[in-house]
Amino acid sequence: MKLLDLVTLFYLVTPSTCWPKIKDQVSLQWSICDRNPYAVLTKLGAVAHDPDKLDPITYYDTSPPLYTPQGLMFRTKVRGGQEISIVKVQLATPKSHMRHHAKVCRWDRYGNKTTFVCKRQAPIKGTNLWNAKQRQLVDDFQRDVTWEKLIGYGPYLNPKWKALRVEGYGAVLDDVAVQSLHLMELEVKVHRAEKDRVYQVIMEHLSARGVVICARQESKTMRLFRAMGYVATQNKSQDVYPHDL
Repeated sequence: MKLLDLVTLFYLVTPSTCWPKIKDQVSLQWSICDRNPYAVLTKLGAVAHDPDKLDPITYYDTSPPLYTPQGLMFRTKVRGGQEISIVKVQLATPKSHMRHHAKVCRWDRYGNKTTFVCKRQAPIKGTNLWNAKQRQLVDDFQRDVTWEKLIGYGPYLNPKWKALRVEGYGAVLDDVAVQSLHLMELEVKVHRAEKDRVYQVIMEHLSARGVVICARQESKTMRLFRAMGYVATQNKSQDVYPHDL
């Protein structure tokens, strides 16, 4: 048996000593640098139709961005007419001192990198965007955040196409429209034991269909700040971005 198979089997049959329960779901994500979401839908063989959701999103960080490159993400959305705030923490592996956040954590994969992400969201009440549990999540991550220095980038339209099937798997196409820039992602959720096989199958499918995959696989927030010139890019030809932001 291969070492990778042994590691997968270990996680399936061995309970974690650090967490009461670790979700076995992995969110596989592909950063897409195609022209626009309708071009991607057409290449995937789907009918190009209006998005299932069209909610605005605003990202928050300092100016210039300090926290996003460290794995801390802040944003607000309008969902079902209610404005909500979201705080996300990205970790290389689960940490024992954060086990009480286990119910709001999952695994994310961009390219060959898999990370553990904990997210807390809450309805916005009054002028305070971030509630006590969200601030506690950041404190447990052992990072100091100057909350009053967070500023909004946006709002940007965030259309989603949810009723997609790619190689038999349910998928969501997510786009953040920033002027002529489209920050697109395709997301498929699978069990951790399947993540490598499914990732390869769908990657090959996207390539065969001519979908333009970004050379750099990372979150939409990082892509936005990179396009704005806040994050250094050694090789600007790696990603397809317009230069009129």
